[in-house]
Amino acid sequence: MTTKTDSINAPGLGGEVDILEEQLLPPVNEFRRFVKVFFRRKIVLIGFIIVVLIVAMAIFADVIAPFGPYEQDLHNVLAAPDSTHLLGTDSLGRDLLSRIIYGSRVALSVGVITVLLSAAVGTLIGLVAGYAEGALQSVIMRLTDAMMAIPSLILSLIVASILNRGVLGVVIAVAITLFPGYIRLINGQVLSVKQNDYVMAGRSMGSHKARIMFRHILPNCLSPLIVQMTMMMGVAILSEASLSFLGLGILPPTAAWGGMCYDGYKYLMMRPLLSIAPGLAIMVLVFSFNMVGDGLRDALDPKLRGTSSN
Repeated sequence: MTTKTDSINAPGLGGEVDILEEQLLPPVNEFRRFVKVFFRRKIVLIGFIIVVLIVAMAIFADVIAPFGPYEQDLHNVLAAPDSTHLLGTDSLGRDLLSRIIYGSRVALSVGVITVLLSAAVGTLIGLVAGYAEGALQSVIMRLTDAMMAIPSLILSLIVASILNRGVLGVVIAVAITLFPGYIRLINGQVLSVKQNDYVMAGRSMGSHKARIMFRHILPNCLSPLIVQMTMMMGVAILSEASLSFLGLGILPPTAAWGGMCYDGYKYLMMRPLLSIAPGLAIMVLVFSFNMVGDGLRDALDPKLRGTSSN
């Protein structure tokens, strides 16, 4: 009986040798490969750790914060940093560190809700546009191009000024500026994926269009979608902070980093930390999400899925 090793060493077998060699290779552990590629760069690891720490800070804010976010001490306004108030107090005597800690809840909640909403709407429209083609696709994509031609901050300012101020208004305003990017991304992915044999087979078997789109096409678009959502988290957080800074975002006295930057701006020469500290918090969180998204893009790249991890 001829063994696998004999078959590999036997002359004249051609492509069978390569097939048998591949069968003898150890299977690739997808999770190990993902972790290895994702944490390959130290900057991605740092960003991931920062995101985890800020998420934990938001969850356990009630335990971590030394004071309540609305707790005032009118006898100790604009106080310099000391052992009691590590970052000082604002114009109403509220502890700045506590408000930054609680502000992480607002930033993350607005970012997550906005990204989920914009991704859901953009993905659905992009699926329909990419699968339908023809006049419907042309109309959808031209409207998308028109929306993307408007600067995102200006568009969010227009929408936020029309809607009521608050969390709901900010979420809708920022989501409207983000979902055209998802439409363009998913539309391009659908145009590529729907040419595959399994999609053509589903069509020939009479499968419903919705089944083909959501069962066969959408799962193959998830990798770039996840990367896009992670990247857009930073954009959503920065947009919310910008609207709050301009007075069209989260209503006071809610601890929002953008609003805290604006409040501290009035006392920039006297107590610069009132603006610098929340501004640094915004910068670090946005930077961290961008780094995590960059790492996900590398780890979810289909070209790397066949690499062996040792």
